[in-house]
Order: sequence, then C-alpha cells, then structure tokens
Amino acid sequence: MKKILVSLFIFSFCVNQPFAQDGVFQFAKSYFRSDPFAGNFSSFLNHLLNDPSLKEKEIQKKTDSTLFYFSGIYTNYSPFFFKPKKVQVLLQEISVQYADSLPHDTVFIYQLLAYADPNDKGQQDVKKEFEKIHRVFNKRFYNSNYQDLKTGEAITGGLHHYFVSYTRLAPLSTAWGKLDNDYVLNITLRIQASENKAILAASLYKP
Repeated sequence: MKKILVSLFIFSFCVNQPFAQDGVFQFAKSYFRSDPFAGNFSSFLNHLLNDPSLKEKEIQKKTDSTLFYFSGIYTNYSPFFFKPKKVQVLLQEISVQYADSLPHDTVFIYQLLAYADPNDKGQQDVKKEFEKIHRVFNKRFYNSNYQDLKTGEAITGGLHHYFVSYTRLAPLSTAWGKLDNDYVLNITLRIQASENKAILAASLYKP
C-alpha cells in the first residue's frame, strides 16, 4: 500500500502573499488523531507509532539508503461525518528538490484515507465529505485551487490544494476518487521536522 496517491500531492508549488497559517494547525487538530503540531516531533512520532488504536502496522525505518515510511489501520477512530469501511494513516518521507540549483531536501507526506464502498452511496459519502471540508476550511487559507480528476473524459474525483504564505508547497490537500475499487477520501499534510518541531514543508515558520 506504499505511496498511496502520493504522486497527486507532492509537487504543489505556489508563491503566496502573507497570511495566517492557523488554518493548517486547526485542520490537523480536527482530523489527525496524532497531531504533528501539538508538541515536539519525537512525541508525535511516538504517539503515532505506538497508538493502540492502530493495527496492521507497517514500518520502514530511515537508513542510509531508505527513507522513513509508516502505515496503519485505525480500529475505532474516524473524524468524518460518514462511516468509512476503513480509515488508514500513512507517514512517508520523500526527497524533493525545489529548484535545480538547490540541494535535495526531505518532506513528510502525512495522509489520512477514508475508504467507502464502491457504489453510488460510497461515492456520495466521500464527495460530500470532501465538499464539507472545503466549505468549512477554505476561508481559513490564503488561496486554494481545484482540479477535476478524470478517467478518460469522465470526472471520477476531485482535488483541492490549500495555500498559505511563505511556503513553496501547498501544506494541505484533499481529494476524493477511486482507489483499488473503493471510493476514497484522502487528506494530505506536507510537513518537515526542524529542531524537533513539525513545521510546514518548505517554510521557516514554526508553530
């Protein structure tokens, strides 16, 4: 299950004007059981990796040749209005290069995926949740953009990127679509660790 939908969310670059970044922190507190901004980064990792409500854990530790990866399935946690058949959390470290003249850096892609049945109700559940999130949180960000996800000419999903000031990457994205026969709602945070604190990816801002 590695790299689930990561390719949709990695390279979301934007140049923005100054704006409050509290929207990201409020969102993380509302949706992620392990909030990366609640304390120091090592405590966040410890809480996530040792959360008793997670099963089917998969961990790949960082080495000289591999980057960190973690995945798990929640047994009794769901922050959504609809009832998913499964809620998965992923934390994956990836290598990025913001410009050809700059060295590579690493970013953590932190994802929450809510799976629904592959029928009309499942599609409507994830789509309505996706739209509800946008209504509630869009006004808390400086800017956002939307794109349809298509299979051929048919629209089979949607994607929102949310932007704040002084970041080269959109720190938050949401999407809905089809994955392995199920409809899925995907929430993605892009963060980095700096001085044992989680910060927004490609940003010097520290909460």
